[in-house]
Amino acid sequence: MVGRYCRIYNNLDQVDDRLVDFIPSPRKINLESINKTLRSTMTTLMDARVLFDHVIKHYPSTAEQLYPIASLVKFPDFENGVIKLLVGKAANLSRQERTAMAKMLRTTSDTPSNGDDSAPNKQSFAEETLCSEMSTHAAPHSLHWISPTSNYAEHLYPRAGIMFLRLRRCLNPTTLETGLFLQYCRRLCDASAVVKAVETPGRYSASFR
Repeated sequence: MVGRYCRIYNNLDQVDDRLVDFIPSPRKINLESINKTLRSTMTTLMDARVLFDHVIKHYPSTAEQLYPIASLVKFPDFENGVIKLLVGKAANLSRQERTAMAKMLRTTSDTPSNGDDSAPNKQSFAEETLCSEMSTHAAPHSLHWISPTSNYAEHLYPRAGIMFLRLRRCLNPTTLETGLFLQYCRRLCDASAVVKAVETPGRYSASFR
């Protein structure tokens, strides 16, 4: 979009300030690259923490929402404990983090190797952050499978936007929530299971909990 604007710049009306709203700022481009990276199924909990720390460094106003112990984080001790294990700092775990990570600390399996693809010539804000930070860390525990909460949220929001189109604005909130729930959990149940649960809720409700 920026490249297209540069090509047609000389033909634009220089006094039309309304066009400014359609030109993404460097801040918006950087944060959009972070959002897209968080939507990836390959993004780990440590990746999310590295990205958030980098955003806080460049945009301090976001610290209140992205800090490791922010009120939005539901289990800060668990998440911080996982990150410390991934970066090889198990000795620095606090007592609360050790309690939250009690079962994870028993893990003795080796960390699965992640194939490193050659970096492209031009990297986004998020890619540069991960490449510079991940190269200095070696994870002794196989905890890369733990997804960040933001990963699920970033997947849910686009789906909600697709479902909540203008023609569906009159939907009952409960109906919309049920549709999103079924779409998100479609790997766990098929259409026949949903039909059985609707017909006999008392018998099959436990399978959806």
